[in-house]
Amino acid sequence: MKKTIYIQLLGEGTIVYRPVPAIEIGENIFQLKGEEIYDPDDEEWEFLPGTKVRVEQKELEGENVLVAIGKKDNE
Repeated sequence: MKKTIYIQLLGEGTIVYRPVPAIEIGENIFQLKGEEIYDPDDEEWEFLPGTKVRVEQKELEGENVLVAIGKKDNE
């Protein structure tokens, strides 16, 4: 199932998240997509497109969203 996952941007001076499309591959495990929006010259993503990540629900700006919290074990 396709969902939007929020990925932290690094080097921004504050905590900033980028919404990224992802495919659910297990319970709280997603494979990141977003190759077409990833620009390493513009942003440094905590996890790159293609990475399998664990997610948890967090409240961002009053909305509950899925946030990538780490790479899937054995990644």
